[in-house]
Amino acid sequence: MAKSPGTTRKKASKPAEVAPPAKLQRAKSKFFQPRQLIAAAFVALALLMIPVVISRLPKLDGRPEYLIGPEQVTISPPPRWIPPDLTKQVFELAGLKDQESLQDPTLSERIAAAFHTHPWIQKVVSVRKSFPARVQVEVIYREPVAMVRGIDGHYPIDKNGILLPAQDFADADVERFPVIERVSSVPMGKLGESWGDPAVAGAARLAAVLSKQKDGKSWWKELELVSIVVPRRVALTENANELEYELKTAGGSQILWGRGPDS
Repeated sequence: MAKSPGTTRKKASKPAEVAPPAKLQRAKSKFFQPRQLIAAAFVALALLMIPVVISRLPKLDGRPEYLIGPEQVTISPPPRWIPPDLTKQVFELAGLKDQESLQDPTLSERIAAAFHTHPWIQKVVSVRKSFPARVQVEVIYREPVAMVRGIDGHYPIDKNGILLPAQDFADADVERFPVIERVSSVPMGKLGESWGDPAVAGAARLAAVLSKQKDGKSWWKELELVSIVVPRRVALTENANELEYELKTAGGSQILWGRGPDS
């Protein structure tokens, strides 16, 4: 029987499989080799163990060679009027601990701020840390130039009229300094701050000039002076350079000095 003419059906062909790139095949073959798998496992284990190891390392902060207290702080050679326990006072006033960590990145800054706020310190020049635990602090000290006679005692001040700690002086020390008399005001600020009276500020500058040593001598000693007398009823707004002062001698004489040295 003859086949009728018609369309001949073709068998559907399967899509050709694309072979993975040769580089990818080589990478897979290398990665899944036992040696590479073991290395990857070790790396993962190491990453997991790092926090555990760090937590078990000895804490250096607690070792003596890393601890800073007042005894480990060296300051610039102090003059005779500076109290021997100045560094201890600085730590206590600033709230620093007796055992600060040398590794603390804020330690130098905090020690500098602590010394800066002490009334005996005019300026902090530098703070240097070293190992084992030592801190070197270079400072400029305030220098007393006069004693202000008040109702309840004498108040030491520096050349700028800054109030200094009276407890660091004995009664016999008063005689070693020029005395400022007839001051009607009381200190406006606390220790380490200005008295706040232009009459006191001007008298302090005058005392500093007259008592300045040159070749072992000073005008204060040469003229046998004992005190500076400030003008009465000085307004706080007055200019210290416009005020006039008197000087008293050991013999009872009075010298009308006039205006201060900065006028």
